[in-house]
Amino acid sequence: MENSNNSENGQVHDTEFKRFATKRIIVVILLGVVALWVVSAVIGFFDKPAEIQVAFKSEGPVEHVPPETKTKPEASHKPMETAGHKATESMRHPDENTAGSIMSADFISLDKDLTAGEAIAYLKKEHPEITQPFHLFVVDVHKNLLGMVSLKQLMFAASDSTLENFMTTDVQPVNTSMDNEAVKNLMAEHHLQVVPVIDRTQKLVGVVKADQVIHLAQKEPAETVAHTPEPAHKATEKKPEHPSPPLHVAPAAADHTAPIHGAAQVDEAKPKAKGVAFVEATIKPLEYELKERFWGWRPNDILDFTDNVNSYQLGVLEVTRRTVVSLTERISRTGSTAAFDGNLENAMNWFMVKSSRYWFPSPESKYEAGLDELRAYKEKLEKGEGNFYTRPDNLIPLLTAYEDLIGSCEENLVKTEEDDGSPVSFFQADNYFFYAQGVASAMGTILEAVHKDFLITVESRRGAEVLHHAIVSCHHAAEIHPWMITNSSLGGILANHRANLAAPMSHARFYINVLIKTLST
Repeated sequence: MENSNNSENGQVHDTEFKRFATKRIIVVILLGVVALWVVSAVIGFFDKPAEIQVAFKSEGPVEHVPPETKTKPEASHKPMETAGHKATESMRHPDENTAGSIMSADFISLDKDLTAGEAIAYLKKEHPEITQPFHLFVVDVHKNLLGMVSLKQLMFAASDSTLENFMTTDVQPVNTSMDNEAVKNLMAEHHLQVVPVIDRTQKLVGVVKADQVIHLAQKEPAETVAHTPEPAHKATEKKPEHPSPPLHVAPAAADHTAPIHGAAQVDEAKPKAKGVAFVEATIKPLEYELKERFWGWRPNDILDFTDNVNSYQLGVLEVTRRTVVSLTERISRTGSTAAFDGNLENAMNWFMVKSSRYWFPSPESKYEAGLDELRAYKEKLEKGEGNFYTRPDNLIPLLTAYEDLIGSCEENLVKTEEDDGSPVSFFQADNYFFYAQGVASAMGTILEAVHKDFLITVESRRGAEVLHHAIVSCHHAAEIHPWMITNSSLGGILANHRANLAAPMSHARFYINVLIKTLST
């Protein structure tokens, strides 16, 4: 019995000891977890941003950003789900000589739902050393760039107004893969002090500043100019990723005069204000037909001996009309409620005068008056007094109008019967051919200027190469110069020049359609 009692007592002691040890282990674990949480909270490991994301102060690529040590203020809104400006997988190893390799994380972004009062309070608390940040970027919950606000806008806005209601939306980013040289040229041309950088998912990941570009240019080896023979093995010149198309030479049709409509003729020594190249390219084709073409404007001639040139000029006029309408209604305005530019509104009205009128008023005089209004608008852009917006939603309506016009031309180039069922005559085939060539000539010229003034927009959506193909297709269409337009069947011995022209026109339409879809995503 005694042994039995001792055994039972031993089991009781063992059980109590195990319970005591378990309790001690649980207490130690809990104390360890609490201690770890406290230490982690102090160093900011569990700290998550609220509505405001503040990038770290560093001048290198995003992946070298040091750990954040500041504590974000709590807010009533739903907090951001991800830490601010952390590099994405695509940007962990940025390619050399691209915007992603030189961009900085030294910027501040604010959530679109933040009010002006909350933004000012945050800046005072977290960034009292920054007295005048020139660029405060506005993003959504996914860190997609939406716009930009200044301190002046914050100060004069209603304290309860959200940033989304008064931010500036005319902000175009560059992609992380954009070439450094292209970034430098864009900043010099548009006099930009900073350009936001987005990754392939459209998230704001950094900025490129003017001083960074200048520093990069200074690091490049200076070219030595010497009057010595060139070495036998001369280095091959590196071609740009998207080379500009050659100068556009429009066909002269009947009088064999070759007008050069290319916007590249303009002196490029001095950077132009945004939109100037586009307006100059809009003016150039019609100006040539009015002032430099032999015999001038011909569609209203009493004696019609040169119907080829007449049709060509009508094609140029139609492109000019549609371009000016888009410029007046969309590109120069922020929205449907914004006021029209007076010069552009006048120009749009003058270009609508019927082309075949002889007088009262004569189309020549009104078209020249329209060109003068465009020149006045260009002067306002040069002085900084005019508006020219380069967002995708400003450019898409112009491209849509071009696509529709090319589609109409393409239909006339391939049809074999008129609407009344009669076959397309030899003379009408001429008219269709040269009208389409006039459209291609003027459109190619203006698309070159689109490539210049909207390059940031197009590059940010990876559409520069598509735009380049559209320009080249327009050039190919404008460079078909048959001695005589034949209208043979598609399987005949003689050529069907309308069908030949339809191919590059169709290519141009295809690439413009692809560009529209690219900008819409």
